[in-house]
Amino acid sequence: MSQSTLTPAGRTLHISGQTPQAEDGSTVAVGDITGQTEKVLGNIKALVEQAGGSLADVCRIVVYIVDRSDLPAVMEVRKRILPEPYPATTAIVAGGLGNREWLVEIEATAVLADA
Repeated sequence: MSQSTLTPAGRTLHISGQTPQAEDGSTVAVGDITGQTEKVLGNIKALVEQAGGSLADVCRIVVYIVDRSDLPAVMEVRKRILPEPYPATTAIVAGGLGNREWLVEIEATAVLADA
């Protein structure tokens, strides 16, 4: 796990908390922390790519989970989807998220090369 990441000069993309929602607003993978984390990181990937970057540009994430025992599964998905060096990561166990079906929410920061 990276305690810090040094990013080159560039444009900073701040991504608000992404949730396991499909395009129609429904919750994806209800009750499945792995499936929800994959969807959340997929949402982040799409936003970074829309801005002209890639997941390699993500330098920091903040993970919110409702069950501490889900953290190993979330970190396993993170290792599988995000490239090394992994982004600096903070994990917070929250009493709840915006929807009771959501098990995970992730914020991200990416530094993109100057356009």
